[in-house]
Amino acid sequence: MSASNDSQIPKLIDLTLHDIAAALDDGLFTSEQLVQAYQRRISEVDNTFHCVLEVNEDAINIARKLDEERRRSGRRGPLHGVPILLKDNIHTADNMQTTAGSLALVGAGLKHEATVATKLREAGAILLGKTNMSEWANFRSENSSGGWSARGQQCVGPYCPLQDPSGSSSGSGVATALGLALASIGTETDGSITHPAAKSNIVGIKPTVGLVARDGVIPISEIQDTVGPMARTVKDAAEILTIIAGRSDFDNRTQQIPFDVIPDYAALCQATDITGIRIGVPKEGIHDMLLSVINRFDNAIHELEKAGAEMVENVDFACLKEWDDWDHVEKFSIMSADFKKAIDRYLQALDVNPKNFQTLEDLIAWTEKQPEEEYPSRDTERWHGALRAADLPPEELLRRREKALRCSKQDGILGALETNQLDALIYPCTDKCHITLAALAGYPIITVPLGYYPSHTEEVKNKRGNLIETGPGVPFCLCIIGRPFSEEVLIRIAYAFEQLTQVRSQRQPFLVPTTEIGDVFATWSTKQAR
Repeated sequence: MSASNDSQIPKLIDLTLHDIAAALDDGLFTSEQLVQAYQRRISEVDNTFHCVLEVNEDAINIARKLDEERRRSGRRGPLHGVPILLKDNIHTADNMQTTAGSLALVGAGLKHEATVATKLREAGAILLGKTNMSEWANFRSENSSGGWSARGQQCVGPYCPLQDPSGSSSGSGVATALGLALASIGTETDGSITHPAAKSNIVGIKPTVGLVARDGVIPISEIQDTVGPMARTVKDAAEILTIIAGRSDFDNRTQQIPFDVIPDYAALCQATDITGIRIGVPKEGIHDMLLSVINRFDNAIHELEKAGAEMVENVDFACLKEWDDWDHVEKFSIMSADFKKAIDRYLQALDVNPKNFQTLEDLIAWTEKQPEEEYPSRDTERWHGALRAADLPPEELLRRREKALRCSKQDGILGALETNQLDALIYPCTDKCHITLAALAGYPIITVPLGYYPSHTEEVKNKRGNLIETGPGVPFCLCIIGRPFSEEVLIRIAYAFEQLTQVRSQRQPFLVPTTEIGDVFATWSTKQAR
């Protein structure tokens, strides 16, 4: 293939769902060839990034069948024949493992596939593989590192060597940023989509708890867990959200969805005019951040104003001092108690359970004896904290939960939205407090790339000291938070900001796979030449 013809082929790191769907419809390449290209890209770089745990051995055969179905009867929809990666805590009814990154669950499995995986299959998506993650969704150790798991080792971020990828959907973020699939599915309890999306310079949608079914997902908290898309563009993430959202008989929380027909979220990605939308800007915390973040955040306010939004500044949360003064262990105990109940229930529901785990205590005993799990260098303190929290008197747990809900809702996000008649709030994603409040309340968040730390930024290591958390070239994102089931307005804001700023296109990862679709199949350039 000539260099001139090859240059006409869009790079896989930038390819959108519309690009892929149109090319497949036009016969420029097949899903089988697309899977082959992604598999080669994974092989190229995964020894550096450790972001993909395993590739689905059936992916090529599935792609062939979907190619034949397309030829015979047309496509099912935009995801027909499109490869998607899933986080390793989402159960799939195939030969892939579902382990939350732990060796403890190798070989274990549920009888029923996760609803989110089934919805993707029914839409024609190819489940390409499972992504690495912070082991047990970062709910095992106090002294581990984001993106590490015994099964996948240390995932690293894509924008500088030894970059902290954050967690727990670390591999989903990194793989998407590198163009190892169109997009990935992540999960979030508190920051596990939003933070990795920010560190990988991509879009993450943390849906309202209940908009997407959580059955078949290794749990942390029935109250806070949610599943969402991680993609390179707002429109691609919105398209996937429409497909995976909806009520499920296997997750009672989805019965709270207030509409019978799931919105076409991608249809909202048409224009940058957001006139009439009122967006709140926080009063506290922003000025404590690095100047580079403050400057980019100020620019975001200006861009959204230019797009027609009414920006309401100095929005206050009534609870912030009370929240900041609240003992961390008490705050964390709510989620810890949830975890003990949820993980026991999950283990006891396993259809295949080689190690016969029944309780969290069983997991602790096994993990602390396995050299590969790196105990005690990576401790099990969060698990022991869950045992302590589960032993608290029920009335004390209820008191703490009610306080957390009040701080996150009426004295927090909901109070600020209603008092100021707002549609959404925006924050730099470096502000973890508001992400935690949204998690406790079950409210939606969308992240969109905001900027990069400049070359003179001092490197700051993570708590473990093995990865770069902040430093030159590391990206950060804008967080957009709203009311329950307000994803439509959040997507409009995110799309407008993305289109007006094009932040993601301003910098490439430090190492990019070289394999392109043209290396697998030359039809694209041949068609273009006709």
